[in-house]
Amino acid sequence: TRPGRAVVIPALALVVAVARVLLPRARGGRAAAPSAVAPDGTPVALAVLGGFAVALVVVVVTVVDGMELPTAVSQTYDAVFHYSAVASILAERDASSLTLGTLTSPGAEAAFYPAAWHDLVSIVVLSSAATVPVASNAVATVVAGVVWPLSCVALVRVLVGPSWSALAATPVVAVGFIAYPWSLLSFGVLWPNLIGLSLVPAVLATVLVVIGTGAPGSLTRPRAALLLPVLVVGLGLGHPNTVFSLAVLAAFPVAGAAALLLFRMFRAGRRTVAVLLGLAGTAAVATAVHVLLTSSVFDDVRAFDWPAFATPPDAIREVALGATNGRPPAWIIAVLVLIGAATCWRPGYRWLVPAHLATGALYVLAASSESEVAAALTGFWYNDSYRLAAMLPITGVPLAVLGLAAVGWVLHRAVPLARASPGVLTALAAVAVLVGSGGLYTRTHASVVDDAYTVLPPGKPQLLDAAERTFFDQVAALVPPDAVVAQNPWTGSPLLWALTGREVLFPHLTGNWTSDQASLARSLNQIAGRPAVCEVADRLDVAYLLVGAVDFWPGDPRANGYPGLADPGTGQGFRLVAADGSGNALYEITGCGTTLLEETGSTAPTAR
Repeated sequence: TRPGRAVVIPALALVVAVARVLLPRARGGRAAAPSAVAPDGTPVALAVLGGFAVALVVVVVTVVDGMELPTAVSQTYDAVFHYSAVASILAERDASSLTLGTLTSPGAEAAFYPAAWHDLVSIVVLSSAATVPVASNAVATVVAGVVWPLSCVALVRVLVGPSWSALAATPVVAVGFIAYPWSLLSFGVLWPNLIGLSLVPAVLATVLVVIGTGAPGSLTRPRAALLLPVLVVGLGLGHPNTVFSLAVLAAFPVAGAAALLLFRMFRAGRRTVAVLLGLAGTAAVATAVHVLLTSSVFDDVRAFDWPAFATPPDAIREVALGATNGRPPAWIIAVLVLIGAATCWRPGYRWLVPAHLATGALYVLAASSESEVAAALTGFWYNDSYRLAAMLPITGVPLAVLGLAAVGWVLHRAVPLARASPGVLTALAAVAVLVGSGGLYTRTHASVVDDAYTVLPPGKPQLLDAAERTFFDQVAALVPPDAVVAQNPWTGSPLLWALTGREVLFPHLTGNWTSDQASLARSLNQIAGRPAVCEVADRLDVAYLLVGAVDFWPGDPRANGYPGLADPGTGQGFRLVAADGSGNALYEITGCGTTLLEETGSTAPTAR
């Protein structure tokens, strides 16, 4: 299956958990019944709430500054699919991941595409008066400002225990990395990855509890073991490549726990069993990796080829400075991560450093190498440096928090500040970071978001301009809800469906279209006197033609694949219904049925 490694990591974690429970019996002892510890208490809860409130304010300010209006539309390639996918769910009442891919493969009975994002947005639309863009912006804000910070809190809590200062700083630090969430709100736009990666820290925390390396908390190992497979499936429904992100990160603590377990078994005299388990585990992992790297299931994903754009030294520098994909350096965050890595020596979280380095190495490969090895290792993320860069904050956040804690400890030892505790000094250091970085680089992050939402004057390269959006409202008033509108998708017209509920013939810029769709793309504007074209239009319920300027990605040859959807002008078979003077026009197809007989004197098929 696509989230194949979803089986490997939970299975290894469960094996380690079971073995650790049975190990005391191997020594002649008795396994202690797992039990939850007492809740962390009000001070810790209030600290988390305070840090979360600050983080939420930072996110809201950034989003408002970047999007400007809640109705803003993401002017990106992938946004077309995501908006149309939500519109399709609302129209068809089918929100299954098993069929969502048929949006761009309409001839298939089933086609997988992870639908968690689109399902959430559709729920917001159905439960409110929000439009699809408004609901999308709202869900993106909640993921960035609520889900992600709290997910990071879950990971840090399992790593360091109930430290009120560390847990208060975590949500604030979590929104300070540009690679996630901010770049995923701009590039792509990668909303499914946004929601999937937001959960990875919490799922990783669950893995740590299962293998017994996390600090004691209310989540016991048996509960975590039951919860883990469900969470992994949830990641896969967010986006399958986030399962691989989890696998890469979880491999380090799982491998460390397994090695420690085998070492203890060896010392306890169970050497043969330890060796056999070690060999079996190594063989299982090697087999799984081989299958994943060679399976044809991932051929379509690995086929993506994002060209390298940096030299290896430059890519390494970007990782070190938190400046991936050519973004401005985040000096304060970078220093905190470095301090955290230098002080990350305790057994419970020393795995953070190699995990962080592994993610950085994957980014460097994607950003700087065109080799087959780089393509094979990064193929599960579409060889896309943005998706790999977004993994860095998952380990970067706890490392930065550990760095803050180290700063607080040094201040406590070196500067007698009214006998303030290390926790208080850590919290003060977090406040200093917030202020010193301009609200955690709020302006920089807002400008990144703004890149995807800026509306340019008409005629400039963009997906949807103000005139076109206004014209869509006219179209909605003129086109019946059950009619389909034919259009060249490269004019931005697929957004008609999401914005007005009027279905379009081509809901995305590219797709595996049916022969009927391809036929209309070639010859719809020559419908007069061609009964075969009328038959196709009738089968697809196409009754209108929407035309406009091709302003998105000018020069892309794929926009030329729709000659039959160009403006028919005064040609027979069409009646101009509306035009706005900016190149946008709506035509009703009149060249079929009885109208065709009147205009051409030829025989036409009977309309349904």
